[in-house]
Amino acid sequence: MLRRYWSYIPDLKESWILVAMMVISGSILSGGVTFLLQMIAPSISDWHPAIAYPFIFLPPYLWMRWSKTRFSSENSQPLNTPDFGRLGGLFTFLLLPPLLVAFNYITEPLSSWMPVPDFIRNLLESVTKNRYSSLLMMVIFAPLFEETFCRGIILRGLLFHMKPWKAILWSAFIFGVIHLNPWQAIPAFLVGSLMGWVYWKTGSLWATIFLHFINNGFSYIVVLLNPNLPADAGFKDLIPGNGYYIYYALSLILVIITIFLMNYKYGNTLPAKIQTNN
Repeated sequence: MLRRYWSYIPDLKESWILVAMMVISGSILSGGVTFLLQMIAPSISDWHPAIAYPFIFLPPYLWMRWSKTRFSSENSQPLNTPDFGRLGGLFTFLLLPPLLVAFNYITEPLSSWMPVPDFIRNLLESVTKNRYSSLLMMVIFAPLFEETFCRGIILRGLLFHMKPWKAILWSAFIFGVIHLNPWQAIPAFLVGSLMGWVYWKTGSLWATIFLHFINNGFSYIVVLLNPNLPADAGFKDLIPGNGYYIYYALSLILVIITIFLMNYKYGNTLPAKIQTNN
């Protein structure tokens, strides 16, 4: 997967350069593509955001291609090196959806107090109006591009330069920052920490892409099935009364048991070089 980038091992400083390239240059490029599409294809305006979205990531990938911040070829590290230990790949992918939903359930109170930005309200409203283009951008493109960038490139590189827990937290922080608003940044940091831990433990980029797919897909389905649900609605609105607290306790137990099981069954499965360097 993306072999040309295997030898690109960014440290923290280089990672922030990539973020700046994406946020500034990528946003300008994506905006330019959107403007061009409005000029030449106004009849498909519903698809403009989805078509322009991948261009956000083009500047950092061009920077990576020509950057001199590279290890020698013998130190190259593939973006995807899956090893699911004694748990196995099938059982891992069966555990990931309930783990993610339960994790989001117990961490939601950490961010539910914040007001929802107007552009997020507009985005959620557009999901019901443009369901197919929203599906492509939110559920397909976002997991593929963001996980490759934040876990496959940045976290993989940081694991060569610092202790795993620091690398995971920094990559999760960067994942929150690129969302460019606090309402999304805190949940993104929290779920990004979980995704980073899974990537470190399994070496599987596809596992984190799948987690991201489930995360965004769950939100997409909730919005479609409940078009009149307020933008700031959470699990407490979907599960009112004492049921919310019962499910909270069950979710907490599920998260603890699942993470303990994964930690026990996986071991440290990323390449020995990363482990010994830390």
